[in-house]
Amino acid sequence: MLIFVAVALTVGAAATAQAARTFRPQVGRAMGIVPVAGSGDVALGSPYPVLYHGGSVMRPPVTIHTVFWAPRGYAFGGSPGDGALGYQALTEQFFGDLAHDSGSSTNVFSVLDQYPDGMGANGYGITYDPAVDAIDDTDAYPTHQCPSPSGIATCITDQEVQAEISHVIAAHDPTGVGLHDLWEVFLPPNVDECSQQGMCGTNAFGAYHSAFAAGSTPVIYAVMIDGVIEFTPSPGSDPQGNPDAESSIDSAAHETVEAITNPVGVGWMDPNGFEVADKCESGPEIGTPLGYAPDGSPFNQVIAGHDYLFQDMWSDDANGCVQQSATTASALPLAGVTLRQFGPVISGHTGQDRAGLHVSAILLRAGTPVGGASAVTGPTGAWSARLRSAPHTAHAFGDDRDAILIVYGPGGPKPDEIATGSGGNPFLESGWTGWYDLDTGFRVQKRSVLIAPCGQVGVLDLTVDGAAQSSPVTGCGTETDASDAATHELGPGSRIVLSSEDNRAPSPVNPNGALITLTVALGEPGARAAAGNNQVLFEPSGLPTCTADLRAQSVRCGGLVPHASYRLIRTRGRRRASERARASGAGVAVFAAMPGPLRVTGGDVMRLLNAAGRMLTALHVAHLRVAIDGSETTLAGGRCQGGDYWGPPVRTQPLSSAVNQGGVTGTGTICPNDGHAQGLPDSPIEQTDDFSGGLTRTEVPLLEGTDPGNDATVYGAFVALAQTGLPTANGGTYAGGTAVALTIAPAGSTHVAFHAANVDTSAGAAVGALPAGVYDARWVVRDVNGDTRTVQTTFVEAG
Repeated sequence: MLIFVAVALTVGAAATAQAARTFRPQVGRAMGIVPVAGSGDVALGSPYPVLYHGGSVMRPPVTIHTVFWAPRGYAFGGSPGDGALGYQALTEQFFGDLAHDSGSSTNVFSVLDQYPDGMGANGYGITYDPAVDAIDDTDAYPTHQCPSPSGIATCITDQEVQAEISHVIAAHDPTGVGLHDLWEVFLPPNVDECSQQGMCGTNAFGAYHSAFAAGSTPVIYAVMIDGVIEFTPSPGSDPQGNPDAESSIDSAAHETVEAITNPVGVGWMDPNGFEVADKCESGPEIGTPLGYAPDGSPFNQVIAGHDYLFQDMWSDDANGCVQQSATTASALPLAGVTLRQFGPVISGHTGQDRAGLHVSAILLRAGTPVGGASAVTGPTGAWSARLRSAPHTAHAFGDDRDAILIVYGPGGPKPDEIATGSGGNPFLESGWTGWYDLDTGFRVQKRSVLIAPCGQVGVLDLTVDGAAQSSPVTGCGTETDASDAATHELGPGSRIVLSSEDNRAPSPVNPNGALITLTVALGEPGARAAAGNNQVLFEPSGLPTCTADLRAQSVRCGGLVPHASYRLIRTRGRRRASERARASGAGVAVFAAMPGPLRVTGGDVMRLLNAAGRMLTALHVAHLRVAIDGSETTLAGGRCQGGDYWGPPVRTQPLSSAVNQGGVTGTGTICPNDGHAQGLPDSPIEQTDDFSGGLTRTEVPLLEGTDPGNDATVYGAFVALAQTGLPTANGGTYAGGTAVALTIAPAGSTHVAFHAANVDTSAGAAVGALPAGVYDARWVVRDVNGDTRTVQTTFVEAG
């Protein structure tokens, strides 16, 4: 959809180039695109039906308004002869015929009965009176012209079309806004139109539908490019005898059905963005001819006694393209599941008013179940449960690598498979937003919140201090796919929450999916982002997260407001301690002076508060201690936080070619549920905290050198020395200063000939003369966290 908002951004060249290479049913906010003439079969390949995405449809009656925008010097074609109607007259006849047969099941518009919304049934209910609803618009085109890819002299932009529609509405029908009025704009020959830079009628589309905001009310519209700027329609597909007009009527039928079923991008479409008409727009999908006109042209629709030829429409009931439908069957109501990021509670509803139905939820990571929840529905079918995990562990939802399986008892809905990290590409209007997309797709400003993407990614709701704000969907921007949602003045104490309800659960087991609501808390105004998002056309603001470094015994928090003051509260059992720090210019604060010999240890909870006393995040420090043998690349032993991810969280957008193809769901490595770390990779030594998205990390110093070295020969008494080091970012090392214990024993013997607690000192440790022979030296590096690195060497005592 195309929705205007004043955001000073430009369209990325990469997105434009990709759009030019591969046809998509959506370009920017233009939806349900009819491809340019001669395009290949673009509608095939999706195994899914069209799905309900949680928002509104245009329920009857829907009034069609046709706007024929042709200033002086431009004109629509007249009759091509043989008594055929001219372009405008035939178009008006077509819409009049639709209104005349409204409610019947004898033409393709009857598929509308299958696509209701949460408020109730939809249906074929169209009104159109040419005397009132057909508007001859002779306003001059704007003097600013966009560059037409094909060199058409007159080229207008989508925002200019929106402005003209607003002018026409004000002059002809000021009440004609909202979900009961559809404004269809027809452009004459020699006029190109661009929905965004480089995406125009001569190279990317023949028609599209969209919406823009009139205050808090959407205006639903469609644009039809005259086909003659792309090609010369030929006789043989024109039962009414006017190929040019009938080509536009085909496009108008396409956009009318889609605007009604998906007016603002949160209605009906398949998971990859193909709408009811998109799935049948090529092939050609025209069904079986009902007969032939006198000129030999076939026709497949008879509407109000007139013969027409245009594409079929998708029927979920028939699982294919149809010419008409008598069914009112629908996939609704759908089950729903609600998840709050970094929380252990999962809730939902079955879509049925049925009590006593058992519901089970299973959390899987890297293919392994790590937790589960069970509940029984109440009278309305609602349920809620808390995630249970292995003994001594707890887990929360909110990582795109997670897979969640919801299983209902006998008689309940089909199972829901939730895979937020395999959602296609929502930044190209082909898929759903996952956790990472929501976490990095916002910018909190002083009096508004920028959100992207905001179109065709589910129903978005923004609340500030518990009060609902204007819908980000209604205010979604044209070329930016960003919504600038106005708020009252925001400060450090403002609690800002964004939720997105979308159909995130289609699967072969349950093709109709379920409505999955993801809720995230946003950061402070002016915070610097710690994680990037190169898919949005603004710099996101920060989502605060913290990293506990067990070796350095410090906590580092990012995603903060530069130079602002923060307080970190450590909870260890019943004991509490706190420290204050100021964020750097990069929005990073380091806390390194907590009391006690262990300032940070596994089991600590680190709560970060801002200057207003609002808790921004709470890091649960993992029980992480490791043992490494020499230079091995896997751990020899130790413990980790069972069921949590080994390594950092997702750090780039989990984009994939299509829904449930690729992405990050099911990827990653986890600490086994029993907490044994043996065999895990030793670089990096990190675990993701699923209660905050933060990290616990440690680093075991390297043993840089020993004296005596391996295979050395000593003569009598000697001094044992060791040196530890830590790697630097550029591949070097710096002194570690970590204790190194040394144990010397005769080769093959367990008898200890010498032991020193620490030989990484300037003086080392004096070793008296040993009996001549071969000796094994065991060097154990042990840091303050208890992590160890063990190195075995051999030397010869020559006596």
